[in-house]
Amino acid sequence: MKVSVEKKYAVAVRDGACLLLFLWVKRSDAGDLYAFLPRPHDTSINAHASYHADGRYHIKSHDMSGRNKIMSQLKQKPDQSFAGTEHLLEQTITQANVRAIGQECYPDEFSEVFETPVSELETRTYIRVTADLVSLGHGPNLVPDARVIRQRDYRDSFPFIVLTLYEMPPLGD
Repeated sequence: MKVSVEKKYAVAVRDGACLLLFLWVKRSDAGDLYAFLPRPHDTSINAHASYHADGRYHIKSHDMSGRNKIMSQLKQKPDQSFAGTEHLLEQTITQANVRAIGQECYPDEFSEVFETPVSELETRTYIRVTADLVSLGHGPNLVPDARVIRQRDYRDSFPFIVLTLYEMPPLGD
């Protein structure tokens, strides 16, 4: 399976009549993958993770000519030889942070929308959302005893993209 068309996947929260964008994942037609965290109230922030076709991976926070890399590493190439699981991005998601971001989601701007109701974020434990790349027969590497709330595989190109909303296990006493 070869990448032929750019794809964009939104992670959005339904809050009453509003659909709010929390993050989005893009697979470029060149084979690069990105996870973006929209921050419309501060345009200096360009928080994203990049996983390039040559295997370069980094996380950035601001537009500062490459000086803002929080993490950088070389991973396997996301091509036909990809095997196993590689992490793209993971974030804690709460009602408060989704509402504070306040970015409206327009479904027609995305190939697919991974939608969750705001009620699923009403919990005393941590809810996380993760974007992972996987090969056939593999899934995301979640923390032990995580409770998956919802999960969606996007298998239109290889490696596959998996979005997971999960609840962290309770901390021990």
